[in-house]
Amino acid sequence: MTDAQEAFWSRVHKTDTCWKWTGGTRGNGYGTYWVDGKRYYAHRYSYYLTYGVMPAGVILHHCDNPICIRPDHLSDGTQADNVLDMWAKGRGSAPPLHVGEAHHQTRLTAADILRIRTRYTAGASQQALADQYGLARSTVGKIVRGQSWRHVHAQTKAAA
Repeated sequence: MTDAQEAFWSRVHKTDTCWKWTGGTRGNGYGTYWVDGKRYYAHRYSYYLTYGVMPAGVILHHCDNPICIRPDHLSDGTQADNVLDMWAKGRGSAPPLHVGEAHHQTRLTAADILRIRTRYTAGASQQALADQYGLARSTVGKIVRGQSWRHVHAQTKAAA
């Protein structure tokens, strides 16, 4: 074991549950450790010392304790894994999904969508509808195929 590794592990208080980092921490509660002039998060460095690879992604704490560096409480993952883990444990919430008229950039209403689909079914071209509503032809194509404004598409099918 190198001097840096011995110094690192000397800053760990091992318990039956978490191994708590007793060295310095950042404002976010995670421990930090300096090696060769570079600062590492203590849990990432613990993972590196244990498994021999520096994780490419984020490190997930199964125990949800930021100062824990116990290797079997840690796993390599992605930011998406981290967010899903947070939601599964009841922390945070999924961002609101703004679709249709609730989306801040929409220029159309559900009534417009129904009119576009009805007129297309009656024989109007996608380009003519695009020109009338100030849209790209490809946008009209997605509307009439139900690839966008799906919630209105589902209502149209249910009503039929």
